[in-house]
Amino acid sequence: MPEAPPLYGHCICILDREAVALAAVISSILFRKGVYLPLFIFPAIAAPKSEGDDAQPESYLSNLTGQAAAIFINNAWARMHGSEYVILAGLEPAQKSYLSIPKGTKVIEIAEPVEAYQKLSIFSSADRQELRCNQSDLLRGLFLAERAGKTLTLDDTASPVSQPENVKGGIVVVENNCDVASVIAVNYASSVNANLLVVRPVGKREISGIHRSIHEWKAKNDQAQGQRVKDAISLRLNGTSFSEFQFATFFTEGLPYSLIIENVVPCSYVNIAIRPDLFVFNSIIFEHLHNFHSAIVFSPLFFTDEETQWLTDFFPRHRCYLRQLVGHQATFANLHFTAQHFPYGLLHISSHGGEVDGWEVTEEFLDRNGTKHVIEYDEVVGFDPKPDKDGRIAVHRKTIFRRLDGLQWMSEELDKQNVPQYVFHDMWKALYKDQRSKINPNAIRRKKGRIAMSCAIRCADTIHQGEFNILASHSSPLIFNNTCWSWYEVAKFFLSCGARGYIGTLWAVDNQSAVRAARTFYDNLFNGTVLLAIYAAIKAVTDQNSKDIYIYWGLHFTSLSAGHSAEQSRQEVFQELLLSLGGWKDQIKNSQSVEVRENATRVLKSVLHELNTNFGPDDLKTLEVSTKEVRGAFPDDNDASVASRPLNIRSSIDHPTEYQEWGYSTHSEE
Repeated sequence: MPEAPPLYGHCICILDREAVALAAVISSILFRKGVYLPLFIFPAIAAPKSEGDDAQPESYLSNLTGQAAAIFINNAWARMHGSEYVILAGLEPAQKSYLSIPKGTKVIEIAEPVEAYQKLSIFSSADRQELRCNQSDLLRGLFLAERAGKTLTLDDTASPVSQPENVKGGIVVVENNCDVASVIAVNYASSVNANLLVVRPVGKREISGIHRSIHEWKAKNDQAQGQRVKDAISLRLNGTSFSEFQFATFFTEGLPYSLIIENVVPCSYVNIAIRPDLFVFNSIIFEHLHNFHSAIVFSPLFFTDEETQWLTDFFPRHRCYLRQLVGHQATFANLHFTAQHFPYGLLHISSHGGEVDGWEVTEEFLDRNGTKHVIEYDEVVGFDPKPDKDGRIAVHRKTIFRRLDGLQWMSEELDKQNVPQYVFHDMWKALYKDQRSKINPNAIRRKKGRIAMSCAIRCADTIHQGEFNILASHSSPLIFNNTCWSWYEVAKFFLSCGARGYIGTLWAVDNQSAVRAARTFYDNLFNGTVLLAIYAAIKAVTDQNSKDIYIYWGLHFTSLSAGHSAEQSRQEVFQELLLSLGGWKDQIKNSQSVEVRENATRVLKSVLHELNTNFGPDDLKTLEVSTKEVRGAFPDDNDASVASRPLNIRSSIDHPTEYQEWGYSTHSEE
């Protein structure tokens, strides 16, 4: 069974997303064979961090973006027990204002590639050879340098680097999108000793067009649209024979490569635009950390013959604690709470998916200079039909922008207008921040059926669009969304929240194929990797209409295990729920934002309800016994984080509900 590479433990590196050359040089200096270097991407920020709820319009989006990035990075850092050094590369002061760096951490700041050699000399021997490379061939040059143990030197007069020779193993295909995400893909390929194929990038406009073509091809049997999809992928792969490799991993913005190569080998994906740094990191570290031996099965029972009943027997048989959200329990509210705050290792969804109805909206807003703009968008709304005690209803709005001031969204015509960035900031503030509890009465709204790119999860009472903030009590679970058209739009929310694996379908899957795929997948899940289990499921689907329909966002080594005992799996869930109470109490106590405190209070009450409903005094007694046993196993250990606390106690750098688990040491090779 393939294993995840260890993490480089001396330092982490946080880089501006556009600092590609800087990321490549730093990577070549720090890289060690068979070890993954934790690089983290920090997005562009227009304003420094501001506390509380009174952020100015120009800082509203920056605060949302910066704080989200900082929390994810700091929590990933906490999972690896921190590090002695942190490298800040190419960051502006506004970006650094969002980071929480513990006292005692040694900070190395690097602005340009030329500074890296001297400032990082403590991590590299002085006699290492160099590989000179033109920036136009940066990714291949970095890959060759890492394979040869050399340091990359940028030289615009250097000759083109040679194509790396293939070695036995897998292949990583990376779309060169000219940001740090591509460097992360190269580092990953090197760390697992895979081969590398660099292909041209895919823009968001092309992605949208390809997805529409898949819809026309599969829903309407439009072969011309199918050929368009095949051409877009084949031109990038340039005749590569995948049958000679053990597996293929595609770092892509959304091209279904496995469909065109017909899954000749096991294939997996990493979304290069949605936190690929955290996706790779979580996939690696959770192979070494404790995972919850628990599962959620969600199904409104829309089908008379589906895999739901089989799964409700399967998980207990493998000693996994099971939470069933089935039939009338498969509601919006239950899915929303359980997917985010219940501890689980796997969520299985059996429901209807695909495009849903909504509204076509035209709305005016004023920018900060008083100039009027018109934004046209499609809107899909999911809501919890049951109001809270204050009479409020939880609503999820998904907006799909179509035009700004009459020009098509993301079009060349709109680009040519050079619209100031603050206009987009003010637009987002007008649409979201100022209208959280009401609909703009001046907006023109018209009902619209089957909105493109509006895929959702149908619940027993309404729809859920996957708009989660966290998953599995700040864990990193696997999601099997066995519904139609579930591979991309809904997947983006799960991936952005920390899922380390997501399985979905490229188009509408027939129920018989869905059942066969699910049963084959789970029959193989605990015997090897997730990739091999889904590969077996793909090959088990023989119906031509569903052939090669499944996509797996994940890495080739990711695995899940059966529980040791039913009682231990139950205790894992119980203990985690207890720990989360403390985290949310800290959030309520320490946050300077009224909104954050109110949201945390609602979550805390829901966690308490979960504990009071499904657990009791006997569970607490069992936890006390196990805690004493753990402490007794380390009588001479002076580390309070191990000797005086039960397993899984958290100690996050920033966020109050994150892991820092003992028992996994990162790689520390000099």
